[in-house]
Amino acid sequence: MWIRNAWYVAAWMHELEAGRILARTIIDRPVALYRTGDGAVVALEDRCCHRFAPLTMGRLEGDNLRCMYHGLKFAPDGRCIEIPGQPRIPQSAFVRRFPTAVVGSWVWIWMGDATADRDAIPPSVALDDPAYRLRSGQIDYAAHYLLIDDNLLDLSHLSFVHEKTLGLDMPQWADSRPRVAPIERGLRMQRWLRNHRPRGFMKKLGERLDVWNSYDFLFPGIFLQRTAFYPLGTAEASGGREPQDAPLFYRLDEQAVTPVSSRASRYFYAAGARAADIDPDRLDRLFAVTETAFQEDKAIIEAQQKLIDLEPERQMLPTSLDAGPTQFRRMVETLLAAA
Repeated sequence: MWIRNAWYVAAWMHELEAGRILARTIIDRPVALYRTGDGAVVALEDRCCHRFAPLTMGRLEGDNLRCMYHGLKFAPDGRCIEIPGQPRIPQSAFVRRFPTAVVGSWVWIWMGDATADRDAIPPSVALDDPAYRLRSGQIDYAAHYLLIDDNLLDLSHLSFVHEKTLGLDMPQWADSRPRVAPIERGLRMQRWLRNHRPRGFMKKLGERLDVWNSYDFLFPGIFLQRTAFYPLGTAEASGGREPQDAPLFYRLDEQAVTPVSSRASRYFYAAGARAADIDPDRLDRLFAVTETAFQEDKAIIEAQQKLIDLEPERQMLPTSLDAGPTQFRRMVETLLAAA
């Protein structure tokens, strides 16, 4: 069972090329995405109402989409406007159009029947925002989306899964616990990571640093993280609270988990830093480490999914690390019950 009354990330905006139809599946619903001449994003059910051929196998004719099985043509609102050899077009000749929005550089799609509230889309930074330097990508997982969510809600795994990448010389990820606070359809996770020894080009910031990590995690798997690096002693001086001073280095990570099916998910991600803190060469190095780490996540989560499928009824052993995943899954259960 899926939560349909929600916004899901369908694509990066740059994936929607002029004159091209993009096929996506979101919560088991095939969708045909394209842009009109004025740049508006159209999302239609990828199923012709005539003989159920995929519309993504069709072609664009201006702003309209023609099914290339028997030639029915559909307007951007989903109405059939032409049936070859048949002047009369029945009112039932239409395909569903899903509401869409572009926020930052993500194309969002509303999969439900209730009225879509655009204000419910969380803010994200556009890839071309001049205040930042960012790189982006995406990965397909052979795993349920909630396993990826669990991973993002418990960053203690950085000290082990990513011991040579994102978690290098940072046992603090596993040894400390974040503050967890509920927010609308999600959680806010915040903590100090004290006495961090920076590596690579970050060594110029100091021999030891305190790191403030804060992120919002929202349904279905929107991860908006800010990581700020400060001189050693800042955590103590702030009393463990959120710092008010400008950081030495400010990193940004934004990710979105989109369920495709019960055993497939798509993972969109962007990583970078404040433009003043990083040049293109260092950004390339930062992003290369990040992508290596994400492949580490993919390997262990897909292996986890295979073991779960062998014994679906077997219960996991909870620990104090699981506060975030446990609270989020309870929220998802509440949303499912109300669906």
